[in-house]
Amino acid sequence: MGKITRFPGSKERRARLNLNARRVPCQVSERWLQFPEHASALSDGTYIALYVMTLDQNEKQRKLCELVLLKEDLLATLNRFRLEK
Repeated sequence: MGKITRFPGSKERRARLNLNARRVPCQVSERWLQFPEHASALSDGTYIALYVMTLDQNEKQRKLCELVLLKEDLLATLNRFRLEK
């Protein structure tokens, strides 16, 4: 039997799969942000532990580091971006 050639999925399908997996891919490297299923709501905000992930030589997922951020800080920063034209 011959080798199976897989065709790349559509951009929309990949985006949906990443969203379901709670990941945001880097557009220029094999890295991504991995978001948790749950966050911890405390009196001073909602804490989220994000993982910066990559693939090792064997194509296995590997955590590079962990960031603990406030959801409110992340959203406020994202909302401040201006689009360049």
